[in-house]
Amino acid sequence: MDHLFHIPTLMLCLSAACVIISIFLTLLWLWDRSSQALLRWTLGFWLGCLGLILLGLRDVGPPILSIGLGNALSLWSLGLIWLGCRAFNEWDPDAPSALAMAGGLLWFALVACWPRFAEDLNIRIIAASALYAGYSFLIVNTVWRGYRQEPLPARRLAVFAFGLHGLFYLLRLPVPLLFPATLNGGHPNLWFGVVTFEYFIQVLFGALAIFAMVHERLTLRYKVASEIDYLTGICNRRAFLAAIDASRARPEGDRAGAVLALLDADHFKSINDTHGHGAGDIVLTCLTGLVASRLPQGAVFGRVGGEEFAIYLPASAALINADLLEHIRVDIGAMVVQHGTACIQMSVSIGHCVLPAGRLDMQMALAVADRALYASKKAGRNCVTTSIFAPSDKDRIGGSPVHAPAATIA
Repeated sequence: MDHLFHIPTLMLCLSAACVIISIFLTLLWLWDRSSQALLRWTLGFWLGCLGLILLGLRDVGPPILSIGLGNALSLWSLGLIWLGCRAFNEWDPDAPSALAMAGGLLWFALVACWPRFAEDLNIRIIAASALYAGYSFLIVNTVWRGYRQEPLPARRLAVFAFGLHGLFYLLRLPVPLLFPATLNGGHPNLWFGVVTFEYFIQVLFGALAIFAMVHERLTLRYKVASEIDYLTGICNRRAFLAAIDASRARPEGDRAGAVLALLDADHFKSINDTHGHGAGDIVLTCLTGLVASRLPQGAVFGRVGGEEFAIYLPASAALINADLLEHIRVDIGAMVVQHGTACIQMSVSIGHCVLPAGRLDMQMALAVADRALYASKKAGRNCVTTSIFAPSDKDRIGGSPVHAPAATIA
């Protein structure tokens, strides 16, 4: 069994795998050079490649290069991977740079200045075990804390990969004292070969976890970008309709009494013309912030046009506060938006319809709510108009303004 593993062969395979991973990481970084995480991961894996090559030449080159610099580069590799994980969490990656480099510097100093350390394989194994385990657990801690703020599934994979690696090295600490490691023609005793083979597996496992984290974040951000209105931070039209479908798919989510409302900022063009488009953007942001703060749990809020917004209230939420839309109209009318020296006020027109139970055509429902909104505007704006959704008579608006218009701004 002691001839099952051959250290030079393992180092050669590990070096080849590390080079391939480094090439792919380099291509990723070239695609997104702004990523500080990818930069540090790329540098870390390239340093690891060089370190493994030097370690594989331990029987050829001088110990200060193979054992000293080779292991130092491998430790710096883990330190850079840790800094990359910090950058991925959007923390300051450079603050603990000294700690990231300290392990490699300590190792190189021990090899250079302590002859017995350079000559005794078992002392080196104990020191390497402590250092590699320490950096692995630093990575685990950083990735896990990142998972709590951004729960990407691949973060758990990274925690497992680096946690297992750290555990292997931690368990290796006392083994040389009980069963001293030996190398016979490149063949180690069994436990030393198993741990070296685990290093090979961990490099592959850890790299896959990093690739998966990058992929999952990109996928999530593209998904969010496709669903969220860039200005207001609320649902866009497509995401709004999808959220309604999800809400109505829940148990009792399609009960009669749900409300679909359209809200339009009155005379919004005059705000842009008078105060500029920057002011208009601020007004819309303030409007959405106010409305969102008034909506109950379970409500869906989205921007469906330039200055047009939509609200969906499931029956459970609509029945709790029947005058919610009127309260929103009044609150918006009382809102004052400061822009430079100007104090901007605005009003909104609201049209809504009460939805029946069961499946329904949301485009038809939006059309009915839109006609109720048109009735509000026709009645002088700054009011709420209600309509009853009647699929059998979809061309009829069964409602009129239920609240008299208040003052509006030009």
